[in-house]
Amino acid sequence: MNHGSKAEPSRGGRGVAFFLVVALAGGFVLAVPPHASEISFSMSVPVEELFAILGPGPLPPPHPIARQFHSRLKAATVEDAVDRCVEDNMAALDAPGATVAVILDGELLYEHGYGVKRRNWGDQVDADTVFRIGSVTKQMTAAVVMQQVELGRVELGAPVTRYVPEFALSGKWSADRITVWHLLTHTSAFPDHIQNGLGQDDGALSRWAAAQDEMELHALPGSFWNYSNPNFMLAGLVAERASGTPYRDLYRESLWNPAGMSNTTFDANEVIRRGNFSYGHYYDGEEDREYILSPLDNDFWASGPAGYAFSTAGDLVHWALLLMDGGGPVLSPASAAKMQERQVWTNYTPDLDYGFGIMADRYRGLDIRQHGGNVAGYGAYLLWVPERRFAVALLSNVTSSLTDAAYCVVDEVLQPPPAQPQDLSTDPSTWLRYRGHYDVTTSEAEAIDAEVFFDDGNFMITVTESANPFNTLTAELEQLYLDTFAFDADGNGSLDQALTFCSGPGKPAPVHWLRDRHAVGTRRPTPRRARRR
Repeated sequence: MNHGSKAEPSRGGRGVAFFLVVALAGGFVLAVPPHASEISFSMSVPVEELFAILGPGPLPPPHPIARQFHSRLKAATVEDAVDRCVEDNMAALDAPGATVAVILDGELLYEHGYGVKRRNWGDQVDADTVFRIGSVTKQMTAAVVMQQVELGRVELGAPVTRYVPEFALSGKWSADRITVWHLLTHTSAFPDHIQNGLGQDDGALSRWAAAQDEMELHALPGSFWNYSNPNFMLAGLVAERASGTPYRDLYRESLWNPAGMSNTTFDANEVIRRGNFSYGHYYDGEEDREYILSPLDNDFWASGPAGYAFSTAGDLVHWALLLMDGGGPVLSPASAAKMQERQVWTNYTPDLDYGFGIMADRYRGLDIRQHGGNVAGYGAYLLWVPERRFAVALLSNVTSSLTDAAYCVVDEVLQPPPAQPQDLSTDPSTWLRYRGHYDVTTSEAEAIDAEVFFDDGNFMITVTESANPFNTLTAELEQLYLDTFAFDADGNGSLDQALTFCSGPGKPAPVHWLRDRHAVGTRRPTPRRARRR
């Protein structure tokens, strides 16, 4: 494979560099070395970097090779097999601590803690240790919205501005084009941008919503699926306004307490008071430094509905069982089913769809539901199989989810039949439809020009910062699957940036956009040739 990097991105500009390296925020690549050269207990990680991390972990399914590492396991008991699954994944990620819980046929099968709560300190993780759960919070936000739908206070097809009238946007598409359904399915085209400095009080989320009047949407809402944390911030505010209760109180009173999730909370001070919590371990690759974070660090109240809850693995598998069993004391069967339905295709692999805060996928013949969560210093993964009333939850104290361990546990407990990896490649002759110029806007509202083209048989991309034409990079695109390609953004010889081409209506469907979560490009119309007279 020939990586044709012709120019290094300028260190001074953020446009091209941001577009290229922010892939880790979508979970595509995350560098985790065996040991950081320096450990810091003071929190000084740039806030913008922290918000970029907030996401679901790997969006596309893990590479088949990654899922096969556990095939070597030969354990005497299911518990031993689960331990090996978790410990192998912890070792790969250099995670100091983790916890797992597994249910089968609706009954708790195994619950266990591993390692330590803080690197180089002896306090052990146990089954009740609390971790941040990142974007696993989003399905709980969807649940409080669905509670308001059941009460007749919210309509999924209604514009967000009906409930948050001060919410306004700039640009071609106004805020009232976004519906509540768009928020819950990540189809609003709202940029994945969160700013800090909004305070730690019940008004923080409202202040954030009122401050979006200069934001512009990437596209018309409903055009395509694209992961964006503000969708669920707004959804949490919709539930807050409809109920008349601050969202932190609403989740506790209407969701977690009735569900018996006594270890789940937004309150960092409560976590500290209880005492059994894990510190987060965030590795900064540029500084080669590991930051040790307490629950009080990065406690962003405005972003809470998108990914800042705390919980235990035991509470999370209980939550999954509640959804599988029809909503229990907190949701109607119709609402629980709707949350888990395949609402929209993600434009990744054929079976990977999105419900309301929940991924729907197929794995070795199993119809699974799952969602990961990455927030600075913590990783979470929750997976369940409704037909078996099976669920596995894994929490770690590094910024990466134990995804491989989750599928390893599926294999060991459910023993699905082996399956060959699906061939999702396409003939390069069909890639001609991706060619063209794309006007890219990042989540930071920075403009980039992207050209996709063929050069001597190689499929290539050039990205150029509009404000600085000398800040440019050219690289070869390599297909991952279907419409998703990757390239080497930093010139180190490894693929570290993924992008997906998305089609509009029509047959054959023309390609209108390229997408990488933090940047979306709109394809420029091809000039029509003048007719000969």
